[in-house]
Amino acid sequence: MNIKIKRFDLVFLAFTMFSSVAIAEDKVPTVHGLLDASKLNIDYEKIDNGEIVTFDREDQEKSDTSIALSMGLYVKAPYETVIKELKAGENTLSNYKNAMFVQIEDVKNLQKYFQKVVFTKDEQDEVDKLYEFEDGDDTFNLSEDEVKKWQLMAKEGGKSIDVASSFMRYVLIKRMNEYLKGGIGNISSYKRCGDKIEIGKDFKSSSMGLRSMRKWFPQMYKDYMNYPNVVSSGYQQNFFVIKDIMDDRAVFILKHQMVKEQDNMLLIAERQFYISHGLDAIATQIVCLPYKDGTMVALSSQSFTQKVAGFGRRIAIKVGRHMMAKEILPMFESLQKKFNH
Repeated sequence: MNIKIKRFDLVFLAFTMFSSVAIAEDKVPTVHGLLDASKLNIDYEKIDNGEIVTFDREDQEKSDTSIALSMGLYVKAPYETVIKELKAGENTLSNYKNAMFVQIEDVKNLQKYFQKVVFTKDEQDEVDKLYEFEDGDDTFNLSEDEVKKWQLMAKEGGKSIDVASSFMRYVLIKRMNEYLKGGIGNISSYKRCGDKIEIGKDFKSSSMGLRSMRKWFPQMYKDYMNYPNVVSSGYQQNFFVIKDIMDDRAVFILKHQMVKEQDNMLLIAERQFYISHGLDAIATQIVCLPYKDGTMVALSSQSFTQKVAGFGRRIAIKVGRHMMAKEILPMFESLQKKFNH
C-alpha cells in the first residue's frame, strides 16, 4: 500500500477538526479555544517550543476506507509573513516534469480547460496499462459506463496516445459535470474487482466528523455538504484539474475548494473528488491563526482508499498514517527551518 498526499493537497483552512465548541460565525477563535476543546492530549510545551506535533485522528475515520491525521506547528513569525510563505507554495506541484495545474474559471465552458489533459510519449507505460485494462480491475478508477466507453473508443480508434488522452478528457469532463450538477451524491461509483465503490458515501460519512466546521461555521458546513445547493454567497468556489505523479504513475485529479476570508483567518474546505487511480479521494484542511508572538499552523487530512478496508484494517491504517505523515511533514519542516531557528 502506498498512500501519497502531494503538496497540492496542502491548502489553508481557518477551522480545524480540533474543536467542538459552538461560537458565532463572525468571531475569530483563539488557538487555545480550538485546541482545549479537542479532548486530544495536547502537549503545549512542545507546541510553544516550536516542535512539530502529530495526532492520529480515529475520531475522523467514519468509514472503513478512511485514514485521518492532524499535524501542527507554532511558527515564530508574524501571521502575514507565514500566510505569504504558505501561499507561495499553495497548489505547488511535485517535481514531476509533466505536471499541470489548471484553475477552471468558467464552469460553463469546460472544454478549453481540459485541453492540456494528455499523456506524453514518456508516459507510454500508463497508456499501455489503460489498453490492458480489464473490466473490474483496480488499475484505474472507472465506472461501468466509462469502461464500456473506453472499450468502444479503443476498438474504433486503435492503440495510440491520442485515443487514451481523449478518453481521459472524456472521463474528467463527465465527472466534473456530474459534480457541478449534483455534488458528491452524483459522483459515479467505481467498478473495482466486482465491487461498487461509492465515494459519495465515504465523503458524507466522514464529513459528519467535522465537528468544528459544523459548529463554528454551520452555514458553510451545510453548503459544503449540500453543494451545489449553496445558500450563502459569502465565499468563493474554486475548481481545478491537476496532473501529477502518484505511485510512480501519472495521475489526473479534480478538485473543489470553498473559500471564505474573515479577519485573520482564511477558510477553505476542499475535496479532491476524482483521482484517476490509487486513492479514491482526498480531503485536506489547514488552520493558520495568530498565536503568541507568531502563528499556529495545523493541518488535518483524510484519504479514502479500499486498500485499508476489511481484514487487516488496523495494520493497514497504521502504515497508511505513517506514509501520510511522511508526505505532509516537509511543509512543516520547511516552515520550521525558515522561521524557528
